[in-house]
Amino acid sequence: MQATHAKTETRSVAWQAWAKENLFSSPFNSVLTVLSSLLIVWVVANLSIWAFTQAKWNVIPVNFRLLMVGPFPIEQMWRTWVMLVLVCLVAGLQWGTLGKGSRIPIWTIATAAIIALFAAITQLGHPSGILVPAAVLAVFAGYFIGQAAIPARVMNFVWVGIFILAVIMFTLDFGSGAISTREWGGLLLTIMLSIVGIVASFPLGVALAIGRTSQYPIISGICTVFIEVVRGTPLVVVFFIAQLFVPLLLGGANIDPVVRAMVGISIFSAAYLAENVRGGLQSIPNGQIEAARAVGLTGTQTLLLIVLPQALKAVLPALAGQFIGLFKDTSLVYIIGLKDLTGIADSIRNNPEFIGTAKELYFAISVIYFIFSYAMSSAARNLEKKLNTSR
Repeated sequence: MQATHAKTETRSVAWQAWAKENLFSSPFNSVLTVLSSLLIVWVVANLSIWAFTQAKWNVIPVNFRLLMVGPFPIEQMWRTWVMLVLVCLVAGLQWGTLGKGSRIPIWTIATAAIIALFAAITQLGHPSGILVPAAVLAVFAGYFIGQAAIPARVMNFVWVGIFILAVIMFTLDFGSGAISTREWGGLLLTIMLSIVGIVASFPLGVALAIGRTSQYPIISGICTVFIEVVRGTPLVVVFFIAQLFVPLLLGGANIDPVVRAMVGISIFSAAYLAENVRGGLQSIPNGQIEAARAVGLTGTQTLLLIVLPQALKAVLPALAGQFIGLFKDTSLVYIIGLKDLTGIADSIRNNPEFIGTAKELYFAISVIYFIFSYAMSSAARNLEKKLNTSR
């Protein structure tokens, strides 16, 4: 008891010392702290009053399916349910491989159990009633399997496999009719645009970075012009150019608008990613390259085995920020007529039945964007820690 009291007092003294040093170190900082605190209290109070007394939150559950999948045919929803459970299983596998030897906090299990139970009760009698519980169970099943039996290096191939499976699941005919990408919408379209953009822009960006640092002037010049032109063009303009010129470059072929948007966002992201990777390439000491050549490695082997792995490791935080930015930038596709998460929210708020619910809708989708962005950021931090500890 005495030890606990002493520990509490120590923490209190440490907190007071921190507050004095960081918040009240001078008269100016003290005034700034007080004013900032008052502003925060005022903002939180007004938001709370709106959220609990004025907001019309029923617009979210009523339009939940639209926000998640847009105009996706309701009779084809089984595809999304299957993919959700599989993605949760793979996410659990990844969680397990990154956290080998660690234990799941009890509050995580309790929270997941409460969510699953609530979903099962509220959707009792509906086929989707098993959706959230199955997804939660898949995450934990994947976690334990990943800790026990899955090597971390295998997960890259697993993610590629799940991406290919998703494309198959959302496009092919399984006896109930094929699905056109024009029927993708909501969060489904946002995620698909993000995944394709990340998968396509990464190798293209790395290739552009290598090309820009090439000793051959023609290759370096072409890559430099491409990077600077794309980086000097707003993303919205890139989307419009992709919509207009991709069919033209392919001989007037009828290219799906979603595919055109994927091309635009991949090219745009690749140009920025190339500059991040180029910074990593230039950070590698020349001594390592000379040592690799001295032991008989060719230029290509030196690049792939010595330089590039270290460069990518050095710029991992920048790459994570780039991919998070790409995920949020997909919200601009609604300007070219695609019904992503933002586009669906805009359509709902223009519905006469839901006039005046713009704040609720945009607050809800901002929470969704935050959840996914934070998950990506956390995964990047965990990977960064793992790479740092493996030195």
